[in-house]
Amino acid sequence: MKRGFGKGFGAGILAAVLVVGLSVTALAATRTIQVNDDIKVTLNGANFTPKDANGKEVPLFSYNGTTYAPVRAICEAAGLKVDYDSATYTAVLTTQDQYIASTPDASNYITAEQAKSAALSHAGVSANDAIFVKAGLDWDDGKVQYEVEFYAGNTEYDYDIDAVSGAVLSYDREWDDFSLKGYQNTDSSTGTGSTSQSNLITEEKAKEIALAKAPAGATVVKCKLDRDDGRYVYEIEMRSGYMEYECDINAVTGVIIDWDADWDD
Repeated sequence: MKRGFGKGFGAGILAAVLVVGLSVTALAATRTIQVNDDIKVTLNGANFTPKDANGKEVPLFSYNGTTYAPVRAICEAAGLKVDYDSATYTAVLTTQDQYIASTPDASNYITAEQAKSAALSHAGVSANDAIFVKAGLDWDDGKVQYEVEFYAGNTEYDYDIDAVSGAVLSYDREWDDFSLKGYQNTDSSTGTGSTSQSNLITEEKAKEIALAKAPAGATVVKCKLDRDDGRYVYEIEMRSGYMEYECDINAVTGVIIDWDADWDD
């Protein structure tokens, strides 16, 4: 199942982020400081290079034990909407669900609890047996929906619920403790059937294939191996500025079997 807007990557990365490069006229004094500029950032295991609105790389540095990084580049990669209030010199950060909830159409949306109930009803799972880990608004293919994720026993359930009608748009379920070991591939051309771990392309190879199709400057924010329609696929999410790209890659052949691009504003 495809997930939209930075799913799985939380706000923890923001802990060391400070506002850098904002034009603040009040700070007229200047001084020379010694910094460590050999700073790198990884995003979900992949190297991430912050860039400004013109695509130019923005350097990171550390001073007195604090790492300084560009707010916009880091936060947008984390799936946040970034604005700047020049009157108060304030960087305004908003999560996807909060931004969607503030739009004029928000009064037409069902509640998160109603979205949970719709998912539980479709799955045939009692609320007492479910442990929810996510139920938030998302924007995908121009449609507002709730992404609902919960566990019941050893099974993980993922649902996309229409935020207006409450209809189930898509769903997926899998054993959380499922292992690929000990299986044999039955169809190397399609990747269907049981597949041994040795027959799958690596996660890094899947990322390479996805980035080769995406525009220059895109960054992988999620790469997950999943089973879909009887075959193993890598579900990959990428971001470049306000653009979000999602693709499914056949984990055996390396063929891109689904591609989606959304403008997240």
